[in-house]
Amino acid sequence: MNRISQAQMLRTRAATVILIATFSLVGCNSSSSSVDSTQQDTSAANTTVVAASTIDSASTATPATNSTVLAASTNTQYSLVSSSGQVTDSSTIQQNSSLSFGSTGSTTNTESNGADMIPPSEAELAAMKISTMPTARIIQESILGFDTRYQINPPNTYPERAVALITYNNNSHCTGWLVSKDTLVTAGHCVHGGGSNGLWGTLSAFKIYPGFSDGNAPYGFCTPKELYSSSGWISSADSDSDIGIIKLDCEVGNSTGYFSYFVANPVDNTAITINGYPGDKASGTQQWGSQGTVSNSTASKLYYDNDTIGGMSGSPVWVKNGETAWAIGIHTNGESILSPSTNSGTRISQNVFDLITAVKALP
Repeated sequence: MNRISQAQMLRTRAATVILIATFSLVGCNSSSSSVDSTQQDTSAANTTVVAASTIDSASTATPATNSTVLAASTNTQYSLVSSSGQVTDSSTIQQNSSLSFGSTGSTTNTESNGADMIPPSEAELAAMKISTMPTARIIQESILGFDTRYQINPPNTYPERAVALITYNNNSHCTGWLVSKDTLVTAGHCVHGGGSNGLWGTLSAFKIYPGFSDGNAPYGFCTPKELYSSSGWISSADSDSDIGIIKLDCEVGNSTGYFSYFVANPVDNTAITINGYPGDKASGTQQWGSQGTVSNSTASKLYYDNDTIGGMSGSPVWVKNGETAWAIGIHTNGESILSPSTNSGTRISQNVFDLITAVKALP
């Protein structure tokens, strides 16, 4: 497995100690624009979502300082927005940390974690082979040369079992990954159509299947209690803040385990793995992995040469250290004219870290 360098982990831990001592935060907010014409690996189409969110444009958040690139940011682009319409200003969710530890889980007593253990019916399995994404989204432009992806068969060990197939109206939809017993991270466009005209997905239409493979759901499925995203994605479909978070109605992460995640710096030339449910493999019902390297990055985006296909949106971009998987990003986009020969994702900056951690803390 890929390993993050001990030196980088030590730098991160040292930075965390400094943060706590000085009551400041590591921030990776950038004023530079990102590539807007990227090919999303899937999107929540307006036909599959039902309720728009309103963003308060009269926020009183203080602008980020320019004294250092690590300065904390209260940019309203990263305010937390829920599908029920609640908006939490970014300045109120800042964390005194830049890393969150995961768990390898336990496969015993899976039924006690509240997941629905009823196996998918034949009709549900047939529906899973129909994708919510347009056929044009499942394209070869995201395969960068020779296809190097490999099947995870079966995904019953950590961290692969902490990666989940997300279905919508029983159709294959996206990928997500657990960061706590009841919190799942995915792409923003997997839960909301993006922009002021975009719509939220219907809570009851989602099902989350950790470790799903070829019709087998060893950990059952869960449904959302609430959906969350960033104000930047909800208000303007800003690709820099393409993040979705789902609070689950179960505690399946106690069984599957869940990812650690942190604000990694630097990230260029880091060897990474991406696991997800590509739409061109068994119609999105098998988990596949891809290994590659971060070729370049901005404060809010990662660009890499991992092979990806529609359906893998929301997948973890991760590295291995010891027995723990550490996520450094969220896969969101395929290759584009402006970023040829790379796929890309949302970087876990301090702003994104704060969003995830704030939802983790919610009941």
